[in-house]
Amino acid sequence: MASIQSKKSRVGKKTYYVVVSLAGKHKWLKAGTLKDAKLLKKALEAQSDQERLSRLGISARDRKIDEFLQEYLDTIRLRAAPNTAKRYKAVFNTFIQFLSMFHSNVSSLTQITPEIIESYQRRRLESAVLKKAVEAGNPFGRKSKLLPKPQTVNYEVNVLRSALIHAHDRDLIHSVPTRKVKPLKVVSRKQARIMSLEECQRFLAAAEEIGRKQRRLNVYAMAFRFMLNTGLRSGELCNLTWNDVDLETGLIQIRPKEGWTPKSYAREFFLNQAALNVLKKIRKREDFIFVNIAGGKLDNDDLRQAFIKVAKEAGFEGMTRVHDLRHTFNSLMQMAGVDPATMGKILGHKDIETTMIYTHQTQEHLKKSIRKIELK
Repeated sequence: MASIQSKKSRVGKKTYYVVVSLAGKHKWLKAGTLKDAKLLKKALEAQSDQERLSRLGISARDRKIDEFLQEYLDTIRLRAAPNTAKRYKAVFNTFIQFLSMFHSNVSSLTQITPEIIESYQRRRLESAVLKKAVEAGNPFGRKSKLLPKPQTVNYEVNVLRSALIHAHDRDLIHSVPTRKVKPLKVVSRKQARIMSLEECQRFLAAAEEIGRKQRRLNVYAMAFRFMLNTGLRSGELCNLTWNDVDLETGLIQIRPKEGWTPKSYAREFFLNQAALNVLKKIRKREDFIFVNIAGGKLDNDDLRQAFIKVAKEAGFEGMTRVHDLRHTFNSLMQMAGVDPATMGKILGHKDIETTMIYTHQTQEHLKKSIRKIELK
């Protein structure tokens, strides 16, 4: 950054300077007249950061990318939830893998340019080889047959941006290269599939039938019924323990645990009788409530695969998101007369706007609503 300033001598003569600011340093360069100052400023702005640093007498403190990202990850672990740190680690591992495969000459922070970030965007969307290499070291152990979506790549670039801003604030780089990189275009997300009460019953009946045929899937039938009666997120259900519920009072608490933190704030609410009945059918253990046939806690991906299987069996083609159960719960509750503020507390939303985004109404409810008043 450069700006033009002036100083007056004792006799009133004005002298113009160009003030250059870079890497937390400032230097006044004498120009003379205003015209000279404008020309000098223009010349300075045309120079690279390295040339301006040299003119300011500043030597760059270059750092290795992998070393810096590891140090930044250590600071994230101190301030964020464990799963957040895991996600950051996955992004950093992906970026380092990308550099080793496509830009092996780039090893220091000052070599990261907007062009490198844009190359990262393209390769993440197109390279199956990079995807395979990344999944081999994924701390979540997840694999997918599909290449990452634009919104996933945008998230990864945002994580890299936070690290590069951290580097810039510590004078390790002279500018943040991601600032000149535009996010990828994201196609509008698929609209949530909201089930009516009758469709919920058909879905749950299909889940129970599958559970009877395949014993290992029975837990998913109970999990889906519980989610439709509580609106829990997948992660909240998978991490729910017996210490979180009181079967006598019906109180449930969604709160942080070692290795996991709720997406929103900790909260508590009372279960309805249907949800309590589900819990009473499950054999009480020391730890997690919903466990697989081997005794381990349910996994989000396994929950999704079971959900797709049940939805298909119930005749709901194309229904693939477990989160639709949460949308359905919210919508049915509000259509039954529960106010949005109360629903926000049950669902763990920080503001009522989020609750309203989750609100959908079935066609039948809309028909009945408009017919409540008919002026003839």
